Amino acid sequence: MKKSLIALAIAGVFVAPVAMAEHGEQSVTATGEVVIYGQANVAFDVVNSSNGTTTKNGATATPASVNANQVSSNASRIGFKGSEDLGGGLSAIYQIETLVNIDNSTSAATPTNGFATRNTFAGLSSSSMGTLVLGRHDTPYKLATRHQDLFADTIADNRSLMGGVTFNALTGAGSAAASFDGRQTDVVAYISPAMSGFTAAVAYVAGAENPVPANPSPTKGSAWSLAGMYNAGALNGSLAYEVHDLGTVGSGTLGALPLGAPSQKETAWKLGVGYTMDQFAVNAVYEKTNDNFGGATGLAGVGTAGGDFFGHSAYYLSGKYNVTASDAVKLAYTHSGDINGANLAAAKLNTAAHQVSLGYDHSLSKRTTVYALYTKLTNNAGAAYALGNADAGSGGIAANGFNSSPSAFGLGMKHAF
Repeated sequence: MKKSLIALAIAGVFVAPVAMAEHGEQSVTATGEVVIYGQANVAFDVVNSSNGTTTKNGATATPASVNANQVSSNASRIGFKGSEDLGGGLSAIYQIETLVNIDNSTSAATPTNGFATRNTFAGLSSSSMGTLVLGRHDTPYKLATRHQDLFADTIADNRSLMGGVTFNALTGAGSAAASFDGRQTDVVAYISPAMSGFTAAVAYVAGAENPVPANPSPTKGSAWSLAGMYNAGALNGSLAYEVHDLGTVGSGTLGALPLGAPSQKETAWKLGVGYTMDQFAVNAVYEKTNDNFGGATGLAGVGTAGGDFFGHSAYYLSGKYNVTASDAVKLAYTHSGDINGANLAAAKLNTAAHQVSLGYDHSLSKRTTVYALYTKLTNNAGAAYALGNADAGSGGIAANGFNSSPSAFGLGMKHAF
């Protein structure tokens, strides 16, 4: 990488807009500048669902695997942002960003109808005091290591296994009640100014709105997310922590799991390190989660009451080699370990999975890149993870049962404006 993407993520997402000359069309008002920006990222993916078993560690085979061709819009977007100088080093800032599925997908997970579906906020920014925003936003936990995923926003995105994969009640597979590498609504976030290469960020998520009465006393649920990020030229690192208080069922929970009781919590922490030297760049991320979901009705009472059910370790390794100034090869490996299972051996048996991705990028210009990739996710006999991520794009391929190995080959183009 030519420069650390930590600083880029902070500057482009939390703080005031970048210079207008770096973007396409824009208009200027009497109070400040409006920047129109975005990204068109589309790929032709050839996918194979593989086939596994209908139950965890079972013997009954699922229906035959599916081979399909698809056009995928990978987090294509359009946004509007700007600022107004309020004097004394203080600025008012805003951003409105919308997902655009330019493959005409109508997936419920990646809706095309609606405005401000991505990071959208208003706030205040000061070069000496930091930045405060309110609205919809990626959490600091997510931002801390997103730049290290060399296949981000494609079918090879590492969130197939990292960041807490939301539990799917239909398949009985997953590793969290709510995603940690997610974008939350009702966010209040603060990011500090850079201090000798170090930046801190903290966000509070107020949970869903309009809780309904419930017994015992209803709680809406909430979340806290914190990250410390360091950038010293060739070296960058981050440490992040996030906690979800899911709240009472029916009163605005953060997670979809019908846990059936208040005070259900899950936490995650991760450490990320990246290093760039000459033509090489390497990254490593380690993540650990835990919860108190054991015995919950949403999990059919599985495991010791209050025990750690989804808790597990995961890690990600990636490397990039710049063959020329315009060409690069990439390799990534992601591993998600067995879940804890709340002290019930059958619940955690063979629930690990891993993913290998290989890619090639060719830059046509500073804004336009064409790419090719291959990725394969291998589930153990008690796991049923799927390729792709609902937050990353409209393309993806579901695992065809437990012990399946979905794979994909993709050719795409990304243009930033």
